[in-house]
Amino acid sequence: MAEKKVEEAPAEEGGKSNKKMLIIIVIVVILTIAVSVGATFFLLGDKEEGAESAPAEVAEPVKLPALYYEVKPPFIVAMNVDGKQRYMQIYASVMARDQAALDTLDMHMPLIRNKMIMLYSSQDFEAVQTLEGKEQLRLKSKEIIQEVLAQEAEGTEIEQVLFTNFVMQ
Repeated sequence: MAEKKVEEAPAEEGGKSNKKMLIIIVIVVILTIAVSVGATFFLLGDKEEGAESAPAEVAEPVKLPALYYEVKPPFIVAMNVDGKQRYMQIYASVMARDQAALDTLDMHMPLIRNKMIMLYSSQDFEAVQTLEGKEQLRLKSKEIIQEVLAQEAEGTEIEQVLFTNFVMQ
């Protein structure tokens, strides 16, 4: 019988050893998870508090995507240069960030086209052939459209007038 007790004792110690090891591993895993969760809350909590504690900083307004309106038909004007008949053809597009501005532009296109044709036909043929002359014409076109939009619908504006094709002959 003494031999049986000796044999059972090592078996019980091995079982207790395995149970202790399993408990230690479980405790280590739980502590690791708790530390990582705590560290995450600590690091993320600082960023949120920093954003809340500085309300004086104003966020930049989000820039809306560009919207384009192609002016159709193209502008064609005749010019008399040194007794010769010359023509200028301009394909234009308008860029805005607000659909309401483009809707207003479309509604008042007859008035805008009239003013643009008067502007284009009064230009000096030689001056418009230069890059600076074309840029000035583009800026004047934008001013005309802005004036019409300001008169007809306050709060709407365009960003640019773009010449997509410019032919002089």
